[in-house]
Amino acid sequence: MPAYFVIHNRIVDNDVMQSYIPRAMECMAPYGAELLVLSESSDIIEGSTDFPRTIVFKFDSRERAEAWYHGEEYQAILPDRLKATEGFAVLVDGFEG
Repeated sequence: MPAYFVIHNRIVDNDVMQSYIPRAMECMAPYGAELLVLSESSDIIEGSTDFPRTIVFKFDSRERAEAWYHGEEYQAILPDRLKATEGFAVLVDGFEG
Protein backbone atom coordinates (compact mmCIF):
# COMPACT_ATOMS: atom_id res chain seq x y z
CA MET A 1 0.00 0.00 0.00
CA PRO A 2 1.42 3.43 -0.86
CA ALA A 3 2.28 5.97 1.84
CA TYR A 4 2.35 9.74 1.57
CA PHE A 5 4.71 12.19 3.26
CA VAL A 6 2.78 15.45 3.54
CA ILE A 7 4.37 18.72 4.60
CA HIS A 8 2.63 22.00 5.45
CA ASN A 9 5.08 24.80 6.12
CA ARG A 10 6.48 28.22 5.42
CA ILE A 11 10.06 29.05 4.49
CA VAL A 12 11.84 31.26 7.02
CA ASP A 13 15.39 30.95 5.64
CA ASN A 14 15.44 30.74 1.85
CA ASP A 15 19.23 30.32 1.58
CA VAL A 16 19.21 27.21 3.77
CA MET A 17 16.15 25.85 1.94
CA GLN A 18 17.79 26.28 -1.47
CA SER A 19 20.77 24.30 -0.22
CA TYR A 20 18.53 21.60 1.31
CA ILE A 21 16.25 20.91 -1.69
CA PRO A 22 18.71 19.24 -4.10
CA ARG A 23 20.23 17.14 -1.30
CA ALA A 24 16.78 16.01 -0.15
CA MET A 25 15.69 15.06 -3.66
CA GLU A 26 18.92 13.13 -4.20
CA CYS A 27 18.58 11.08 -1.02
CA MET A 28 14.88 10.35 -1.72
CA ALA A 29 15.51 8.92 -5.19
CA PRO A 30 16.72 5.45 -4.07
CA TYR A 31 13.48 5.06 -2.07
CA GLY A 32 11.26 5.67 -5.08
CA ALA A 33 9.75 8.90 -3.76
CA GLU A 34 7.50 10.66 -6.25
CA LEU A 35 6.75 14.36 -5.84
CA LEU A 36 3.00 14.75 -6.38
CA VAL A 37 2.27 18.23 -5.03
CA LEU A 38 4.32 21.36 -4.49
CA SER A 39 2.18 24.42 -3.89
CA GLU A 40 3.48 27.70 -2.52
CA SER A 41 -0.03 29.01 -1.90
CA SER A 42 -2.47 26.36 -0.76
CA ASP A 43 -6.08 27.53 -0.47
CA ILE A 44 -7.42 26.75 2.99
CA ILE A 45 -11.10 25.94 2.53
CA GLU A 46 -11.77 24.49 5.99
CA GLY A 47 -10.12 25.16 9.33
CA SER A 48 -7.11 27.39 9.63
CA THR A 49 -3.36 27.30 9.32
CA ASP A 50 -0.63 29.85 8.88
CA PHE A 51 1.37 27.56 6.60
CA PRO A 52 0.91 28.39 2.90
CA ARG A 53 3.07 25.61 1.38
CA THR A 54 1.92 22.04 0.77
CA ILE A 55 4.24 19.31 -0.44
CA VAL A 56 3.20 15.68 -0.99
CA PHE A 57 5.54 12.79 -1.75
CA LYS A 58 4.33 9.29 -2.58
CA PHE A 59 6.27 6.19 -1.56
CA ASP A 60 5.48 2.60 -2.56
CA SER A 61 5.02 1.69 1.10
CA ARG A 62 5.20 3.04 4.64
CA GLU A 63 8.30 0.89 5.16
CA ARG A 64 10.16 2.61 2.31
CA ALA A 65 9.07 6.05 3.53
CA GLU A 66 10.22 5.28 7.06
CA ALA A 67 13.50 3.82 5.81
CA TRP A 68 14.16 7.06 3.91
CA TYR A 69 13.10 9.37 6.75
CA HIS A 70 15.02 7.53 9.47
CA GLY A 71 17.99 6.77 7.24
CA GLU A 72 21.40 8.19 8.00
CA GLU A 73 21.57 10.28 4.82
CA TYR A 74 18.25 12.10 5.40
CA GLN A 75 18.78 12.50 9.13
CA ALA A 76 22.04 14.32 8.30
CA ILE A 77 20.19 17.01 6.30
CA LEU A 78 16.87 17.11 8.19
CA PRO A 79 18.15 19.81 10.59
CA ASP A 80 18.47 22.13 7.59
CA ARG A 81 14.79 21.71 6.66
CA LEU A 82 13.79 22.28 10.26
CA LYS A 83 15.97 25.41 10.40
CA ALA A 84 14.67 26.73 7.06
CA THR A 85 10.95 26.22 7.71
CA GLU A 86 8.16 26.40 10.24
CA GLY A 87 5.38 23.85 9.96
CA PHE A 88 4.61 20.18 10.29
CA ALA A 89 4.85 16.93 8.38
CA VAL A 90 2.81 13.73 8.53
CA LEU A 91 3.21 10.24 7.11
CA VAL A 92 -0.07 8.64 6.11
CA ASP A 93 -1.02 5.37 4.47
CA GLY A 94 -2.87 5.37 1.17
CA PHE A 95 -6.41 4.05 1.03
CA GLU A 96 -7.26 0.76 -0.58
CA GLY A 97 -11.02 0.26 -0.80
